[in-house]
Amino acid sequence: MSHTSFTAAGPDEFRMGMRRLAAAVNVISTESDGELYGMLATAVCSVSAEPPTLLVCVNKSASACGPIAESKRFCVNVLSEKQQDLANQFLNVESTRRLDLCNWTRLATGAPAIEGSLVSFDCEVDQVIMSGTHAIFIGRVVVASLPEAASPLLYFDGAYSGMSAVA
Repeated sequence: MSHTSFTAAGPDEFRMGMRRLAAAVNVISTESDGELYGMLATAVCSVSAEPPTLLVCVNKSASACGPIAESKRFCVNVLSEKQQDLANQFLNVESTRRLDLCNWTRLATGAPAIEGSLVSFDCEVDQVIMSGTHAIFIGRVVVASLPEAASPLLYFDGAYSGMSAVA
């Protein structure tokens, strides 16, 4: 029998633990005052199917946080394995230039939707909850753009990975 040690959950322990939670890699995009913004996020979760609602957690210091709050719209673009290079490039480019790296279109709200994503959820902000360092945007899904299915890009333990089917 193995023994597990327990420590108090401070910020560092919490971050290390959350790295072990595999998550889809998403680009959250919006437009505010004619400027386009994009950011990577793994903190995305469904809230309700009726009405279709999801949430995204955005650090208050992120350059896209204010524009999402002001425009009251955002798009969650779930990236495929084929978009790993795009995710890497997002890390090295200013927030307002990131959408220059890819093809995108506008859906119902006018928020930019990245072409080639597994799904793009076009959302209107329904509610904002402030919690610690983050703003939790609850978005009503206006449009779900579902192109052909592909393998998702995942983030686990500090690295990207794909997903293989289990028989």
